Amino acid sequence: MKIADLKLSAHLLTILDRERSNIRLEWIESAISDPDFTKEVSESEIRFWKRIPEFDGRFLRTVVDPKTKKIVTAFFDRRFKL
Repeated sequence: MKIADLKLSAHLLTILDRERSNIRLEWIESAISDPDFTKEVSESEIRFWKRIPEFDGRFLRTVVDPKTKKIVTAFFDRRFKL
């Protein structure tokens, strides 16, 4: 999946716009282009996880809707373990 083909959802833009947001757009791009783990949940949801060394090695979960070609959300998934 190419990041250049994807749009950002309004929800994700709100997350990235927050003052206290620790999520960087380049991390989201990395999660999609080079994930550590991927799971296709349904036709309209694919989840990508990427370990972010700069953020204490925590996993960033990025959710994409391939039907609408949108990145829906991204957050640090505290429960995810490889």
